[in-house]
Amino acid sequence: MNPGHGQKKSRKQEQLIAALLSHPTVEAAAKAIGIADTTAARWMKAPEFQAAYREVRREAMRQTTARLQEASGEAVEALRKIQRAGESESARVSAARTILEQSIKAADLEDVQARLEALEKAVAERRPA
Repeated sequence: MNPGHGQKKSRKQEQLIAALLSHPTVEAAAKAIGIADTTAARWMKAPEFQAAYREVRREAMRQTTARLQEASGEAVEALRKIQRAGESESARVSAARTILEQSIKAADLEDVQARLEALEKAVAERRPA
């Protein structure tokens, strides 16, 4: 097998993973990087590809969680300002509430993910070699 061919496939698979994060369907992602739908579907079934895709999605979620948590401070300040002023700014309150709720959910999800990863690691360490 030509070593360059494997590297090309790997690059295309990396491109597909990136495209999957920004396109609504596997077909749209495949089209965006210039591969056949059937190729994308076949790659999606491969355990190695699934693991790589899952890791990229986790990292994207970690970054999103961090951004939500950063924004939550501003949301609290908006709520406090509205509370102090006594004004009825329902749109801002709704947005601030949404940011806070999502920040809390994201933090909870991150905690669950960390626990799951620790459990998976513990199980893997106990398996015989």
